[in-house]
Amino acid sequence: MIRIAVATSVLLASFGAQAAEPYDPITTPAPQAVRAEHAALVGLDQRGDQLLASGVFGTVIEKEGEASWQQLEIPTSVLLTSIDIVDEEHIWAAGHDGVIVQSTDGGKSWQRRLDGYQLLNLEYPWLQAKMTALEAKIAETDDAYEAEELEFALEELGFLMSGLEIQFEVGPTKPFLDIHFLDRSTGFAIAAYGTLLKTTDGGDTWQVLNDKIENPYGYHLNKIVSDQEQRLYVLGEYGLMSRSTDLGESWDTLDTPYDGSFFGGVVDQNGTLWVFGLRGNIFSSSDHGESFQGHFANTNYNLNSGTVLDDGRIVLVGHSGVIVVIEPDTDTITTHTHESSVSIMGVRQLHGNELILVGRAGLQRFTIPTDVTGMKG
Repeated sequence: MIRIAVATSVLLASFGAQAAEPYDPITTPAPQAVRAEHAALVGLDQRGDQLLASGVFGTVIEKEGEASWQQLEIPTSVLLTSIDIVDEEHIWAAGHDGVIVQSTDGGKSWQRRLDGYQLLNLEYPWLQAKMTALEAKIAETDDAYEAEELEFALEELGFLMSGLEIQFEVGPTKPFLDIHFLDRSTGFAIAAYGTLLKTTDGGDTWQVLNDKIENPYGYHLNKIVSDQEQRLYVLGEYGLMSRSTDLGESWDTLDTPYDGSFFGGVVDQNGTLWVFGLRGNIFSSSDHGESFQGHFANTNYNLNSGTVLDDGRIVLVGHSGVIVVIEPDTDTITTHTHESSVSIMGVRQLHGNELILVGRAGLQRFTIPTDVTGMKG
């Protein structure tokens, strides 16, 4: 819930009141802004010289090389929380109200590939089938303890069903919080309340995998990360972390030394997994999630996103302009603050020590100081 609250506050702060006439943001194209680069932005990705950022009201802006930032035409005006550049042609973005959009021509044109209405029609029959199967198991069992466990599971599914039924009445509200493709065909989208979708045909169809991850309370899934060997990690609320080694067909629950929300993760050049979240908590694992080491970054602000620089350093960004730079080989950490002191939601490297940031204030830049001595993490 924390991640959704952050995104909502970003939207309100950036654009203020909406027009009086009711409209459906799912089907309304993104408005063209005079200075879209100053809109509140949440998603950021990079491939070579191409940078794309996404944010409020369907805003997607692009920059190639030394060219200026340009706003792209997007067929929705929902808040787009995540953007993923797969290759030179295929780009995906996902966001609120169950919306997923795609470009197959490098960003020149975009199509809606999924929306909240279609998501409801995916999850509702899936949930009905799960509830029917549980009811049958309860009727068959003679074990009182097993029956109690099954009834508890059925009750939890009932709460989720009630939520879906409300959305059928008032309209879809579930936000996607991340989208991640391994190639043109295989990709994953994760959302609030434990939603996990997979496609193997480039988004033509989507499979509901909510029950593959052990998440009985429907915690939000915030981030999905893959490593060089296509291991997948899903990070969520209350220390939830799951790993898949078979492209999402099965998931193992990992024990983490932390009960707070994970907001992001990166895999460094050595294959080490770094995860981070509330109150400056940072952990790393060099054995694919079997064990974790904590790191001290001298900040209590939430860490939202990260990236790995060309020289192997890791940069994490978060609330109140915090920027954390980690040197994995020496376990040295330096903590900086952007002069704006506003929340930062994404970071990528421009060149050397030059960073591009997105967040509540739109696009910003930051140069990592070279005259600051770090501390052991």
